[in-house]
Amino acid sequence: MSSNQKFQDTVEITALLNNYILSIDSHNNEQFADNFTNDGVYDSPWGVAEGREAILGNIGYWHSSGITKGKRHFIGASRITELNGETAKAESNYWIAEAETVPGIVATGYYHDTLKKVSGEWKIAHRKQVVDPSFKMNQ
Repeated sequence: MSSNQKFQDTVEITALLNNYILSIDSHNNEQFADNFTNDGVYDSPWGVAEGREAILGNIGYWHSSGITKGKRHFIGASRITELNGETAKAESNYWIAEAETVPGIVATGYYHDTLKKVSGEWKIAHRKQVVDPSFKMNQ
């Protein structure tokens, strides 16, 4: 792989990771699902969604239930740990802020991603989300 191609893939993967985060806050469910391959897997502490329809169902539920209301999601540091032309692995951390009421950090955690190039475009094939132990649900 040429250094030019490696640079281009790195930029495209970074844009994908950022787009994922921004699609949550814009409540654009289709864009959120578009970050994944059609058979992508989103493995979170709240369950596993396999395939586009399940991923759309997850994000739709989050928005309709109010879980994401007034929150802002931020990607922190990210790095590509493997890059093999058509596949890659990446890890990143994130944090979620309360933006509607009293400002504060709601949760922090990290992602482990397996990425795949589909028709020349990088997509998330498998995302494992981990929430740091300081997060307390329903408190």
